[in-house]
Amino acid sequence: MKIRCIANTGASLPENYLDPAVNRTTETVFRLTVGKEYVVYAIDEAEGNVWYYICDDNFIYYPQKHCAPLFEVVDDRVSKYWRFKLWENGLLEVAFPHWLKDPYFYEKLTDQEPAEVDLFKRIKALMDLEAEIPPEETEAAEKELATAPV
Repeated sequence: MKIRCIANTGASLPENYLDPAVNRTTETVFRLTVGKEYVVYAIDEAEGNVWYYICDDNFIYYPQKHCAPLFEVVDDRVSKYWRFKLWENGLLEVAFPHWLKDPYFYEKLTDQEPAEVDLFKRIKALMDLEAEIPPEETEAAEKELATAPV
C-alpha cells in the first residue's frame, strides 16, 4: 500500500485527531513532504481515527505513526505480509505477524532492541520491493488467476 502526502500541518486535521498532550495541534508541522509517496508498513484504528506507520522524512530505523487524513491512497493493494488483529480494547491493527504477535514489538523497536530493529529492516526491504511492482502487473496476474479453471 502506498500513500501520498496531501498536507503536513495540524491545521489540515479533523478536530478528533488533535491532541495538545502529544504536540498534535493546529500549529504542528509534521515531518512529511507534500506530494511525496510513502509505503505503509502498518495501520491501526482506534476510536474512529486511522493511523499509518510510515518511514517519514525523519526516518532513522523505525516507522512513525501519522494521521490518515494527511494522505491520499495512491496504491490500495494490501501487502501480502500483513495480517489483521482486533485487540480486546477495540484497537484494530494491520501489520506483519511479528508486530501483531508481540504486543510490545513496536516499543521494543523504538527502544532499539537489536532483534526487532533487524526484523523490521528485513520486512521493510520486502515491503519496499513489493510496493515497487506496478499495479498493472499484479492486476494481470489476479485476472489470470480468477479466470483459471478450478
